[in-house]
Amino acid sequence: MKLSKTHIPDKNTLCSEFLQRHSILPTPIVQRELSVIYWVVRTKLEVDHDLVNRVDTLNQADPVWALLRSMLDRIFEYIEGAICAYVTGSTAASEIISRTTIESAVNLLFILVDSRDGSHLTQYLSHYFSNEEKEIDRWLNLVDSLDSDAKRVHQLKAIQKKTTLISLKKYIDQALAEFKLPTTEQAVKKWPNIAERFKLLGLELDYRTVYAALCSQTHNDAEDLLNYFVVVSLGNRDLLDKVGLETVNFSRLMMYMGVEYYISAAGGYAVRFELNDALDGISQGRNIILKELEKIANELDSAT
Repeated sequence: MKLSKTHIPDKNTLCSEFLQRHSILPTPIVQRELSVIYWVVRTKLEVDHDLVNRVDTLNQADPVWALLRSMLDRIFEYIEGAICAYVTGSTAASEIISRTTIESAVNLLFILVDSRDGSHLTQYLSHYFSNEEKEIDRWLNLVDSLDSDAKRVHQLKAIQKKTTLISLKKYIDQALAEFKLPTTEQAVKKWPNIAERFKLLGLELDYRTVYAALCSQTHNDAEDLLNYFVVVSLGNRDLLDKVGLETVNFSRLMMYMGVEYYISAAGGYAVRFELNDALDGISQGRNIILKELEKIANELDSAT
């Protein structure tokens, strides 16, 4: 039986379930963000409901759908976390999770734009295995200077991890071969770095602006400290309040950017796997979020 749109609950129901799921009270700031909560949850349901009707077809035509859906669901979990952090007052944490959301969405989008028998997914997996192998080797090199007992414990754990990694890689290569995709051993090109992935998706401006700003927060560079020092040293309370409000609004802007990237990734997923029933709702949600993003950006500009 084909599921219809009537299976997606209304806005009040979805938002109430979100707040209950995360044990959040309906404070004024939560009330302001009910629209973004609704469109994030609805986007997931649009994909989930349309997939139900296509599982058998996709298992035959494009079996990586399930693996890539797992990536999309992880992005959903990240953006839910960013929203929860923001509406409960943890704005700095929200920025960090928003950055993770955006990078994860870029990863998925880069895989989705590849041909069905392409190598982007293989590059992604191969990159993981290669990095893990290097980290284990560095780990083993570092323990040479330890006493014999500590050295033995570290060596045992490192070798166990390496053995598990080899088994996992073998299993994944078998799956890739069954999917008629290149195995990690057959990967010719390397997984491009994050700047290159943004650029190849036509999103280089976002990388140089939004993503760069979020990386600044993630790596805790001196920008916030310097701004705070200057404002406090001037002794201007009004300026301090203004900077505080701008900081909160910046976090809100970054959260909405994360939402937009999640919805874009969901749209890319729907296009790749021909979830045509889901596309209308996803497109509608993205347009609403883009309008709100423009509004938030304009408010930030007018405040500076």
